[in-house]
Amino acid sequence: MQSITLQDFRSLLGQSIAVLDIRDKGAYKENHIKGAISMPTTSLPNRLAELDKNTTYYVLSHSGRRSEIIAEFLNNHGYQAVHVIGGMKALKQVAA
Repeated sequence: MQSITLQDFRSLLGQSIAVLDIRDKGAYKENHIKGAISMPTTSLPNRLAELDKNTTYYVLSHSGRRSEIIAEFLNNHGYQAVHVIGGMKALKQVAA
């Protein structure tokens, strides 16, 4: 499974990338990356058909633990997914 450091991920922001935010809808509504796709972990298995297997998704969770699991799950199902190390929690800390 492929992972990306927060520093490298931040350098991609502003480019045309697909960010998959797997946090719950409340957390997404509170703060998210502009253009990120909201697909909470609980609904993801039922919504796989909404994803394109030719697109690379940068998977983002709160702290990075769930995104690692979900990125592996997506890769095992034929999708291209990259785990963002540290998640939104680390991204907020770096931005502060």
